[in-house]
Amino acid sequence: MSREELIAWLRLLSLEFSANKLRALLARFGDPDGVFSASAAALREVAGLREADVAAIERIAHESVEIPLLLETGEAQLLIAGVSDDYPRPLEVLPDPPPALFVWGALQERDRFAISVVGTRKPSAYGRMVAERFTRDLCEAGLTIVSGGASGIDTVAHRAALEAEGRTVAILGSGLGNLYPAENRALFRRIAESGGAVVSEYPWDAAPDAWRFPVRNRLLAAWGLGTLVVEAPAASGALITARLADEYGREVFAVPGSIDNPKSKGCHTLIKENAALVDSAEDILSFLSIQTEPRERTTSLPMLTEAQEKLLGALDLEPRHVDALARQVGLPVHTAQAELTMLEMQGLARRMPGGAFVRVL
Repeated sequence: MSREELIAWLRLLSLEFSANKLRALLARFGDPDGVFSASAAALREVAGLREADVAAIERIAHESVEIPLLLETGEAQLLIAGVSDDYPRPLEVLPDPPPALFVWGALQERDRFAISVVGTRKPSAYGRMVAERFTRDLCEAGLTIVSGGASGIDTVAHRAALEAEGRTVAILGSGLGNLYPAENRALFRRIAESGGAVVSEYPWDAAPDAWRFPVRNRLLAAWGLGTLVVEAPAASGALITARLADEYGREVFAVPGSIDNPKSKGCHTLIKENAALVDSAEDILSFLSIQTEPRERTTSLPMLTEAQEKLLGALDLEPRHVDALARQVGLPVHTAQAELTMLEMQGLARRMPGGAFVRVL
């Protein structure tokens, strides 16, 4: 992305329009430059755009925009949906995926195999212990831990993932230039510098306004293969995330607690609503049919050929026949078979009955 294109995107995102409204503008005009060069009459033809929105576009088109230092240095980047290869595939399930995401650090292909961990901001000692145990064991199985960077269970999950030398992604309810909560700024830097990522769909300097967090929760719900609720009161953001996950076709897992602990009421409600009761990471791995391969911890994949990278990106937790995989990545079947065998030897794929393969974490 050129410097001029980045400035145009920063200008567009600073409008604070909803994801759907931004996508409607981009669908009509192609890119941010097209939006800002459009006439007021053309803008008014976009469904859902108000007169105040038209005025805001015309006003900000002439304002100067500075590129934040982290973007200047390349420590952070802007990922564009449908354009950037690293844009997270799990978010495609959303009815309103963000047109762009700011990412401090780096995302990896393997981050599509993740568990979202959520819970109360004031956990008990039991809640902290459970979150640490689940996170550590899920990281050992090769899963990325996604959480919201908030105080409490979120913080415990991120720190436990780092201590286990696993991958973790924090999705914030503020801009990356206005990190919240402030006491976690060192944690966010550690996540980014360890090879993980701190992510936001909001403008760079966006404040942590209360309305942003429920909107952010849809990203947590969609990103994980499932959402694990460790400890949550009867009314909490964690329950919002869990119910969104269910709407998006993701699994919901809940850890039971004491019937006398109000912080367990939300988990018990979810269990009554058919969330899976789990008391170990093995329960989650079994429920999701995740194949794991014990090997030395590593922060990066082995060196792969281009064909192997394509096949790895096509493999999922559900068995897929070699013929279907070959068609998807555009390889002859015999070549795909040979490359899949190499992935199997590296512990990244597993051969299943009937000529099918699954991804191994």
